[in-house]
Amino acid sequence: MDAVFLGFAGLGLAVVLHVVFTAMTLGSGLLSAWARHMAVKTNDGWYELFARKAFKILIVSELFSGVWGTIITVFLAGFFTALTTLATNTLFIPIAIAIAAIMVRIPAIAISWYTWGKIKPSTHVLIMWIMAISGFFVPFGFRAVFAEINYPMAVGHYLQTGLNPGFMPYANPLFWTLYLHTVAAVISTGGFVVASLLALEKDVRGVKVGVRVGLVLLLAQFALGPLYWFSLGQYSPLLYEAVNTTYAPILGVKLLIIAALAVLAFKTLTSVKRGEVNVAKWLGPLALSTVVLGEVLNDGARYPNMVLIEKTGLPVELFANFYMEIPMPVVYVTLAFLGLSIAAFAAAAYFAIYKRFVAEVPEQ
Repeated sequence: MDAVFLGFAGLGLAVVLHVVFTAMTLGSGLLSAWARHMAVKTNDGWYELFARKAFKILIVSELFSGVWGTIITVFLAGFFTALTTLATNTLFIPIAIAIAAIMVRIPAIAISWYTWGKIKPSTHVLIMWIMAISGFFVPFGFRAVFAEINYPMAVGHYLQTGLNPGFMPYANPLFWTLYLHTVAAVISTGGFVVASLLALEKDVRGVKVGVRVGLVLLLAQFALGPLYWFSLGQYSPLLYEAVNTTYAPILGVKLLIIAALAVLAFKTLTSVKRGEVNVAKWLGPLALSTVVLGEVLNDGARYPNMVLIEKTGLPVELFANFYMEIPMPVVYVTLAFLGLSIAAFAAAAYFAIYKRFVAEVPEQ
């Protein structure tokens, strides 16, 4: 194994972890904003408490998501400077949209929490909606980059003409299927994670809300997932072939988990009518596992190529650091640190969300 392969593997691992926490923070943020809106509209104290609980999940997952996003940047800058340079030059607008969304969302999260109960409720609801909706512009930017990696339409225009493609990445035929697939996935995952955590404190009403949101968007995935899959077959046949051959076992496991998730969600809706929510605690882990497997298929199946051009691919080595050769000891130290970080973050996430979830939620 060389530095390029290990860099690709480390980058892929960081991307998977970032996407997992992103799914949690975007989904829970949307639920929190909706519940806060309902609390003001109906004057129902339960919605207020539900909004705070969902918001805490957002805060914890946003912290972890941001850290892994930074790690992705470090891997790209250190191991794949050529890819970073090309993406920055050609895909400036999508990247700028994502960065602008982050610059709006993070302050909005802080303002939402620290002004809760201290400003006019309708104004606070507006801030919450800005916080929630701005988050979905982050994948609106970065998913355009992924679409271009799988089918470099705008990049090809730049290389042929020397002109910046502007908003052309959003005309990429892979973008909209990938983006809508992503949006449905993160909202569904957020609903199931909220339901799973609220099941720990026997909040029947909260579990019911989370499961309903998760299930509706999961059913939407039954259309959006195959749509993206078929679009890969048409515009990125190399990735499509890899998913259906080498990575077919992973695809099969993902489909089985999705089926199990749907069955468990329907079972939960039946059980909550009797006041039973224990079965719902497995919804979150199952939903997050589908996110992991989906990202492995979308990214890992590309190797040994980094960029795919229909039935051919540009190997990872073409996009490696051309300024210097990274010594293998540095690579090993980096990956060892990454492994320790994963263990530390897993323990911290478990403690912050599962062990202290109930105790740290404000009661009023």
